[in-house]
Order: sequence, then structure tokens, then C-alpha cells
Amino acid sequence: MIYGKYGEYYDLIYSMKNYDGECKGLIGYFKKFSKERVESILDVGCGTGNHSICFAKKGYNVVGIDLSKVMVNQAKKKAKENGLSVKFFVKDMRNFSLKKKFDAVLCLFGTFGYCIKDDDVFATFKRIRNHLKRNSLFIFDFWPVYAYVGRESWRSIREIEKDDTYATRIIDSSFNPENNVVNLKIKCKIIKNDKLIDSFQEEHEIRTFTPLEIAHLLRETGLKPLGFFKINWQAQTPYTLQKINLQTTNIACVAKNKEH
Repeated sequence: MIYGKYGEYYDLIYSMKNYDGECKGLIGYFKKFSKERVESILDVGCGTGNHSICFAKKGYNVVGIDLSKVMVNQAKKKAKENGLSVKFFVKDMRNFSLKKKFDAVLCLFGTFGYCIKDDDVFATFKRIRNHLKRNSLFIFDFWPVYAYVGRESWRSIREIEKDDTYATRIIDSSFNPENNVVNLKIKCKIIKNDKLIDSFQEEHEIRTFTPLEIAHLLRETGLKPLGFFKINWQAQTPYTLQKINLQTTNIACVAKNKEH
């Protein structure tokens, strides 16, 4: 099961992630592309709720969904600890119904890439469109094919230290040119007070796309692409309005629900 053990330690592994800066960039998209004031947000693939919590603290009405029960439980706990009325649900993004429409729907940090087959993409886009108000925004990010197609396999090693806990994460990745999918074999070790307390492995698959492919898939489901932009995770505001180039390894797409 993906995001089982990995979900338990997700906040430790990504403890340096700049959620506030990311939300500021996303709000910049709201201001530039939305005709109406964005007040309600659906966070699809919300994980442990960090973006949802950040937006809720800024006054937005937020609902989050994720397939991982482990992560949703953590998100609920955070909302309660912060005294926020964010609602979180365990839902599959390919098949969910909340009987509510939103001013904006977000699907962030590679979550969309878990839609491996076209049928998964169409199902997800249709569900998202059903939860969008007229002309409201759908913002998501994806991995571009060109950033991975030239590498058959590669390894990344990350060490994380927070308080009395130390973690190592090794990811062995490979690219399948038949379906443009990156296979990630993740190995983690968690050490606390110099004692090994956990060790686990997970395997994830992330599909890569071209912007042209994304634009086609959006239009086929009644959504209109408005632009593709560079994401720089190291920047103060990672979600930018900069044009993509061959060095762009993560792309943000802003789309809207077409007028009926």
C-alpha cells in the first residue's frame, strides 16, 4: 500500500517544504486567472493536509480528499489542533462525490501523476469538473516527459534530521518509455535517539506528460487550459508565472471549467 508507512513519516521527510510560499504562488494564480473572488477550495490528494491548513489559516473555506487513510487521519488531527473547520475525507480522486461545487480545485505536488492510464485521467478530470463552479479554476502540477526520457535509471539519497529523529530516504528510479511512467522504489530508515525504530519500502508509479498531451486531455473533459508555468521548489514562491523550458522539471497547469 502506498503512503502507508511513508504516509506516517511524510511530514518528517518533507519537513523543509515551503508550504506558505507555495500557497502564496497559488493565490497569485487565483488573482490573475479567476474572474470571481476565490473563497472555497477543494484540495485533491491533500496528503497530511499542509496546503489545506495553510489556506484555511488565510481565511479560505477548504475541503481535502485523499486515498490514504493514514494521511487523512493526520490532516484531521492538525485541523483540530489548529482550531480550523477544514473537512477531510478518504476518497479516490477518480471516483468521488461531495455534492458541492468550489471556486478552485487543486491537485498538487505530483499527485495527478498517479493517474497512470488515460481512463484514470478522464475519470479524475470529469470528477473535478463536476465539483467546479462555472468558470472556476483547476490548478495542478505534473512531471514533464522530457525531464525523464533521457535517463534510464537513477538514484537519489536524502537525509533528514529534525529534533531527536533522523531519517534516510533512498529512491531508485527508472523510466519506462512504453507508457512514460517513472517507477520509484523507496527505502526509508527512521532513527530516534540513535536507535532504529522503523525501516520500510514502498513502490510508486508516476506518469509523465507533455503540455500538449495535458491540453488535449483537459479539452476532452470540458476543461480549458489557460497556461503552463515553471515550478521551482527552491524558490521563495515555488509556483511562478515563468514560461517553461527544457530545464523545467515540474510544471504547473492552470485550467478553468468551460462555460456551459
